[in-house]
Amino acid sequence: MQKEEVIDAVRDWFDEEGYQHEYNAEREFLRSGFTLQCKLRNVRIFINFHDNGYNVLAVSPVQGDPKNLEELMRYLHMANYGLKSGNFELDVRDGEVRYKCWVETDDLESLPTGLIESSVIIPCSMFDRYGDGIAALCMGFSDADTEIRKVEGGDDEDEDGGEGEG
Repeated sequence: MQKEEVIDAVRDWFDEEGYQHEYNAEREFLRSGFTLQCKLRNVRIFINFHDNGYNVLAVSPVQGDPKNLEELMRYLHMANYGLKSGNFELDVRDGEVRYKCWVETDDLESLPTGLIESSVIIPCSMFDRYGDGIAALCMGFSDADTEIRKVEGGDDEDEDGGEGEG
C-alpha cells in the first residue's frame, strides 16, 4: 500500500469510530488520546506513518522518578515477556513510559479495519492491564515483583510455555 492510502485508512477509522484526533500533514503523524480504566486515567496516542508501515505509540501521562527507574524497568521487562504484539519502552533519560506497536503495510492491498483497531486498542489495553503497577512504581509506592504478581498472578509459568497475553 502507498503511504497516503494507509494514512487515509487510519484517519477514516478514527472518524468512523468517533475518536477525536489531529493529523499533522507536514510531519505525517496522527495524535489522539484514550481514557483508561487504571490509575493512569489516560494515554496519549501518536501514530507515525512511514513508507512501509506505521507505528502506534501510547504514552503514559506520568513519568518515572529517577530514583524509581530501576524497579520500573524491572516491571516493564517482566510485563514484556511473552507479549505477542508490541512492547513497553522506558526512556531512562526522562522516565517516559510508552507502549509501541508496528504495522507492516508493504505487502497489503488494503488495510483491514480490524488491523487498525487492534494496533490502536492493544497499546491502550496493555496500559489498562499494567497501568496501576506503572503508576505505583513511578511514584515509588511498591516494587516490581509485587506489582507483576497483582497483574499476572503467581510465579507459575502459563501452560503455553510462559507466554503472556497481548
